[in-house]
Amino acid sequence: MTLLTTSENQVHISDEELLEMLARLVNEDEEMANAITVVNALPWDCIAPAEDISEHLYILIDGLVQILITSKEDRRLATAVIGPGSVFGEEAILNLDYPRLTYCAQAVKPGILWKLPAEDARRLLTKHPVLRLALLRTFGLRMVQVENRLEEVAYRWLPERLAAELIRQSRYADSDQIRLSHQALADILGTYRETISAILRDFREAGWVKLGYRRITLLDREALEKMSGVIRE
Repeated sequence: MTLLTTSENQVHISDEELLEMLARLVNEDEEMANAITVVNALPWDCIAPAEDISEHLYILIDGLVQILITSKEDRRLATAVIGPGSVFGEEAILNLDYPRLTYCAQAVKPGILWKLPAEDARRLLTKHPVLRLALLRTFGLRMVQVENRLEEVAYRWLPERLAAELIRQSRYADSDQIRLSHQALADILGTYRETISAILRDFREAGWVKLGYRRITLLDREALEKMSGVIRE
């Protein structure tokens, strides 16, 4: 059983150390090893659809995942992007009496997740403090990102938000070439594909990007950064 210890001088646990502690659980606890299902995620797969996410807790071991909420009009908006060591699917353990917004977790890059049934997740969270710490950290990260996204929607016009998102996606891909459709960008920003396509054409005419099939290449990163202003993750 993995324990977290504290002292008068609180020891900070880095994200990397937290991930290592989570990864060790399957070797230390047979119950944990038997409960998990390993999910291999491909980019832009909806790895945790709405009908499934309320029944399972997910632990992200590798890759990046974005949380997308869906409106009644079937428009989507990305509220957070989380990395290795994150835990999500809190509906599985909270037993909420009121409906949540419909959302899914979508892979941004290839990744590996552990999927835990709700009953097993509740028991293992009680047993392993490291799971509770990872869940709490993920809550905090998502809250900060939601606040940042709300600020962008409220106070920044769409071309600025699109420029910022292109920079973010290039960071995730570690490349100036982004394999992303116009519809996927519209989903992330909570708008329409036609609107995104029109702005991207303006960016192309300005010489900032090159457009291809499900592919956008950043040609003038400095101009995009100037347009986007402060970029918050």
